[in-house]
Amino acid sequence: MGWRHLRSDVRCCRPNPRVPRVEPIPRRDRTATEGQRTVSDQPPNDDTAGPPVDAKPGDTWSLDPRSRSGDSFAGPPEGALSVTVAEVTEGGGVAPPPAPRRGLKVAGVALAAVLVLAGVAGAAAFMLLRGSSEAILGKVPSSADVVVTANLDPAASQKMNLLHIASRFPALGGQDQIRQQLNQTLDGLLRDVGMSHEDVQWVGSEVGLYVDVKSTQETSYAILIATDDQSAAAASLQKFRAGLESQGATFHSSDHDGAQITVSATTDHPSFAIVDGVVVLGSDEGAVAAVIDTAHGGPSIADDATFQRVTGALPQSRLGVAFVDTAQLLGTFGDVLGAAGVTTGVTSLDALDGVGVSLSAESNGLALDTVMMYDDAKLSDVQRQTLSAADHPNELIELVPDDALGMYAVEHLDAAIADQVGRIAASDPQADQELKRLSVTGPGGLLSQLTGDVAAAASPEQGTIPVGGVLMVGTNDPAATSKWLDDTLQTLPLGATAASCSSNGGCRITHETTRWATESHGGVTVTYASSGAALPVAYAVIGDVAVVGSSRAQVEHVIDVHAGGPAISAAARFTSATASVPTDDGVLYLDVPAIVNVVRGQFPPAEVATFDNEIGRSLKPIEAVVAGTKNEPDLQRTRVFIWIP
Repeated sequence: MGWRHLRSDVRCCRPNPRVPRVEPIPRRDRTATEGQRTVSDQPPNDDTAGPPVDAKPGDTWSLDPRSRSGDSFAGPPEGALSVTVAEVTEGGGVAPPPAPRRGLKVAGVALAAVLVLAGVAGAAAFMLLRGSSEAILGKVPSSADVVVTANLDPAASQKMNLLHIASRFPALGGQDQIRQQLNQTLDGLLRDVGMSHEDVQWVGSEVGLYVDVKSTQETSYAILIATDDQSAAAASLQKFRAGLESQGATFHSSDHDGAQITVSATTDHPSFAIVDGVVVLGSDEGAVAAVIDTAHGGPSIADDATFQRVTGALPQSRLGVAFVDTAQLLGTFGDVLGAAGVTTGVTSLDALDGVGVSLSAESNGLALDTVMMYDDAKLSDVQRQTLSAADHPNELIELVPDDALGMYAVEHLDAAIADQVGRIAASDPQADQELKRLSVTGPGGLLSQLTGDVAAAASPEQGTIPVGGVLMVGTNDPAATSKWLDDTLQTLPLGATAASCSSNGGCRITHETTRWATESHGGVTVTYASSGAALPVAYAVIGDVAVVGSSRAQVEHVIDVHAGGPAISAAARFTSATASVPTDDGVLYLDVPAIVNVVRGQFPPAEVATFDNEIGRSLKPIEAVVAGTKNEPDLQRTRVFIWIP
C-alpha cells in the first residue's frame, strides 16, 4: 500500500535487500572542510533562557535574556503563550477525533504524520524558549543528494518572531486551538494502523528527510525523527508494525552493526529502526542501514565540503534548511535537463555546484533564503562577468507608477540574454536565421542596443480587463531601438479574429487589420494600435528607455511619472517592504492589499462578503510579498520575504 506513493512518479526498481548487513554504496569522494566562507552579517543564534526555577502554574516571567546559570523546566506545558509573556499552565483535554477516513494509504500516513508531528512537537517545544542543537545531520550519509531538516525547537528569537506573526492572524486561534486541531488531524491519519496522537508524544526537537539518487532507476530515502523518549518511540514503532501486520503486511528483524532493523517484506511499507535517539523510517533496508553506518562513524553530510559551503552562506538562525547536491544530480539527470534548456537564469546548470534554502522568522515577516553556489572552473567568461558585474541603481524603478500592483526589475540581463540566445543559435540553425531576420542578433541587432536594465510593472486598468502593464528596457541607442519597435511590433498579427457562418453551413474566418496611430504625450511620441487589435499595444522611447505597454494609458502613465509624477520608489509600503531583501541585482514587489482589492472588485456584490470572510480576512495581515537578488563572483543570493508588519 501507500508508502511507495511518497516516491516520485518514476517508480524505482531494485531487489528487496535481505542480507544481514548492507554496505554503503561508494558514490563520490567527500572531504570535510574548515574555515569555509560564511556570511558575516547573518542573524545571531539567540538562545533566551527558560522560566525561573521556581515557576508554578499561573506565574509569568519576562522573555528578556538573562543569565544562563538558571535551570529550565523539564517538560513542555500545554497552555497558550502570549507574544509578550510566557505562562506555565496546566495540561488541557484532547478533542474527540473526526469521523474515520476510508481508504487512507499508509504512505500518506507516514509523511503526513511527520508534518503533523512537527506541528505538535513544535507547539510544545516553543513553550520552552531555549532552542536545541541539531541531532539529525550527523546521521545523514554523505551520499545524500537532497537533505531537508526542520527544527522544532529553534532559537528563542525564531520562536518569538513566529508567535508575533501568528498573533496577526486571529483565525489561527490560540495555542490550545492549534494543538487540538493538530491532534485531531493526527488521530485521523493514524487511525488505520490503530494509533492516535497519544502514541507519538515522543517526538523530539528535529525532523528530517534525505534522498539518495543512485541512478535514474534507483532511489532510496529515509525520514529521520529525533526522539526525547526512546522507549516510548520503540513502543510506538511496535504498535505501528502490529497495525500494518493486521492489514497483511509482513516484517522480519535484521541486525546491522548492532542495531535492529525492522524490515518490510515489500517496498510498499517502510523499514525502520531507532539509531542513537533518532527514529528512522526508510524506503528499504539499505536506506536505514546507511543511517546506522553514518551514526557509527561513517562520513555524514554535515562534514561534506559542499554542504558546509552552501548552508554556511544561509542565515544561521532559522526554522529549517534544505540542501540539493546539484553537481551529483546533474551527473545522473544532466542530459535530460540540458536537452530541456533548463538554466539558473544566469548560467547553465552544469556550472551549478549546490543549492541551499532556509526558512526563518523575523519580527516583521517570514523569509525564504536561497543560495546557488557555482563552480568557477565551469563558468564561461560571460557568466563570470554577469556574476561579478558592478552594481548600480536601476533607474527604471524610478519610472514605475506608485499605484503599481506589482513590479519586477533586474540588472545585467544583457549578457545573460546574449549568452542564452547564442546557445540557441548555435544548436538550431533555423532559429539563428529567424533571430537575424528579426534583427534581434547580428550587427546592430536589438541585443547590441540593450544596457541590461529591465523592469516590468502591472497597474490598474479601466475596462473589462482590470489590470494592464508595461515592459521597460534600457537602451544605449534610442533611435535604433525606436526603429526596431516600429519595424517589429507593427508587423505582428495583433488583429482581432472573427468567424461567420452562412445558412448552408459554410463558415468564414476573418482577421481584422490593425491600424496604428501616434500622439504626443508630455512631449513624447506614443505609437499605439488605434483600431482592429485584439490587444491595444502601445510603445514609446522615453529618453534612453524603451517602453511597451498593454494600452496607451499604461505608457502615458509612465511618461507622467518621468515628468515628475509619483513613483513607486518613493512609496512608503515599497521602501519598507524591500528593506528586508537585497536589491542589488533584482527586485520583485507585490502589493498584496491592492491586488486583493482588484480581485475583490471582480466578484458580484452578493459574493463580496463571502470573499472578505474567506480570503480577504486571511490575507489582510500581509502587506507585501517581495524578493531580491544579489550576485557574487561564485554565487547568487535570493530572498523571498512575506512582509507582515
